[in-house]
Amino acid sequence: MNEASNQTGSEVWQDLVSTALVGTDRRTPPAAGDFTAPGDSPAAALLSSAALMSAWRRAGNAGSAYSAELVGEQDAEGAEVTEGAAGHDAAPAAKSAAVDARPLLSSATSARLTALVASRSEALPEYLGAAARTGCRAPAELLPPLFDYARGSIAVRADLMKLAGPRGTWLAKQNQQWSTFTRYAAAPDPEAWQSDKPHERIGYLTWFRGKDPASARELVEEAWTQIGSSAGGLSAETRAAFVEALGVGLGPEDEPFLEAALDDKSRQVRAEAVRLLATLPSSRFAERMVARLHARVTVVTKNAEVLVTLKDKPDEATEDETRDGIGEGWVQTEDERRLARMQPSYWLEDLIASTPLSAWEQYCELTPAELMRATAANRWEANACHRGWRSATLRQKDTRWAEAFCAVNASNDMLELLSDEAAERWCLSVVASHRSQYSIHSAPSILSRLGRPWPDAVCQALLDAIPAYLPNATRNDVARFFGMDNLAGRWMPPSFGDAVAAKAEEIRAELPLWADDLDDLAAMLRDRALMLAELDSV
Repeated sequence: MNEASNQTGSEVWQDLVSTALVGTDRRTPPAAGDFTAPGDSPAAALLSSAALMSAWRRAGNAGSAYSAELVGEQDAEGAEVTEGAAGHDAAPAAKSAAVDARPLLSSATSARLTALVASRSEALPEYLGAAARTGCRAPAELLPPLFDYARGSIAVRADLMKLAGPRGTWLAKQNQQWSTFTRYAAAPDPEAWQSDKPHERIGYLTWFRGKDPASARELVEEAWTQIGSSAGGLSAETRAAFVEALGVGLGPEDEPFLEAALDDKSRQVRAEAVRLLATLPSSRFAERMVARLHARVTVVTKNAEVLVTLKDKPDEATEDETRDGIGEGWVQTEDERRLARMQPSYWLEDLIASTPLSAWEQYCELTPAELMRATAANRWEANACHRGWRSATLRQKDTRWAEAFCAVNASNDMLELLSDEAAERWCLSVVASHRSQYSIHSAPSILSRLGRPWPDAVCQALLDAIPAYLPNATRNDVARFFGMDNLAGRWMPPSFGDAVAAKAEEIRAELPLWADDLDDLAAMLRDRALMLAELDSV
């Protein structure tokens, strides 16, 4: 067999399966570490090791009494004691989770979590979040089933890792299917930056950037130096993710590194650098793009209209323009690039997409919403402007421009960019100004953006709006009003239970379908109130 390695159990299992598939005659079986078993032949030894590991994997996934041994138990003095799955002596301290001094969740809360995860209840995300805010830690035996649940729900991972603490960070590293959870840990292991797994490094970098932006940037600069000496040790995806992580706490002091990243050989890395530089209004990049805008584009404001035109048909993009992303954002192949160069709209779109959006407001002295309305009736240049502004909004994650786009068409990507205040304001305006079935059908996507719990003002607006809706609404229309998949039942504050019940009685005679659904909603809110009250005593 191979020499012992530092692979986790999950990684060894994958190697065992791969070797079994191709045969031990064609591939040397991997070192199985604690799961090494004797056999008359390499094939027999591999199958014996696989049998041992299979039993270990089932114990971990089932969350049984064995899993408590796998993740380690803390004695009364807080010292970590860990045993191997096959009954070996205590594992070295380096292989154990760090001590978590927080108290355990109460037995009642743990039992509730066990029941919710077993039934895959819609109430689990909210209860998990409330449990995480108690400052307690989850019992070890609960972590495997909760981690399996979180594989299908990104939204709960931050709360889960907070509840799991350092033990959860340790456990996530032992299973490849859970390993990405480490990026949601409240305090990632500093050793994660030395990991050979990109997601662990990115998770640590993102967290560290939020704590100490300057030191985090130095880590990236150091990694870049190593890239040069090792001829590309990091993939383009990883380098791009490092640059993207600098978006946390971005400031003028990041400009030199981002400017250098414009010379990276990867188009993906350069695109991330362009995106961040465009959000720094005083950067040299922003100054270059604004200068090109003034040199190549004419903007004439007349009454309520804004006319945008190109001064000359653009020639071949210069080397400096290509370095700044012009000609990079809209095409993937050389054929597409050649065709695009024949269309001036392509060049204009690309210029706009790479120019700071704030430059347009200063250039025209109009707000984003006014600019969108004023250019709506223009020629092809107006369409190019709108497409370019849309790309720039997504690249620069500009919330003001996103709100202006939502006023025209509330697409999901623009809704995602809205601030919480803007999302609430937008939702209130839609609910208050509903005039058609469109308002009902757009409710789920808008309401889902609000987060949990929904603001009181939005909940009250929803209840107040019910009598104004068409009295002959179908059952589906009623369900859509409160959001598909019982969004209201999950995200409306439980304190609205009595108000919902009162509204049901108020409209029962004239709108029985609405009243029936409100009865169900009130029952869900009361159940949630009782459930969350259990945590008040923790």
